[in-house]
Amino acid sequence: MLQSLETKLNEMLVTKAPYQLPEGFRKWLGTYAWVFALIGAVFGAISIFPLLALAGLGTVIGSATGQANLVLFVWVSILILIGYTVLLAVATPKLKRMEKAGWNLIFYSNLFFLTYDLFNWLRFVNFSSFFGLLWNLAWAVVGFYIIFQVRSQFMPKKANKKKTDSKA
Repeated sequence: MLQSLETKLNEMLVTKAPYQLPEGFRKWLGTYAWVFALIGAVFGAISIFPLLALAGLGTVIGSATGQANLVLFVWVSILILIGYTVLLAVATPKLKRMEKAGWNLIFYSNLFFLTYDLFNWLRFVNFSSFFGLLWNLAWAVVGFYIIFQVRSQFMPKKANKKKTDSKA
């Protein structure tokens, strides 16, 4: 299923896209994608610890005020952030080696975060959360566009086997 989604998104965001990023810029993004993933993983890891402290405080207050479902949502959100951060951290060395597996992890992390956005919207269905969802969907499209534009940098290189004629 993910393979067919990847194929469809590649068709929409690369093959049929009205604008292609310049080849040099795509190559640069592909070469330094590991740096961006590392920065995301570091910021994600740094943000987890204060969020855990706030979640602990919120759990006490939420439990005392009967907001158990909100407390559950906070902890699920933190687990999703941890998962997203771990995916970025695991992808970093693979991206540095220009492996397709690293690109796949970035693709999965974007799908993971998009799932969280939908989960968040379903939790707080109201007028403002709808526009928050639209904003997040717009940024998801931008993110998917960029990662699919650099996807070719991470595809396995086909060996050029030239047949040589040995004429005497």
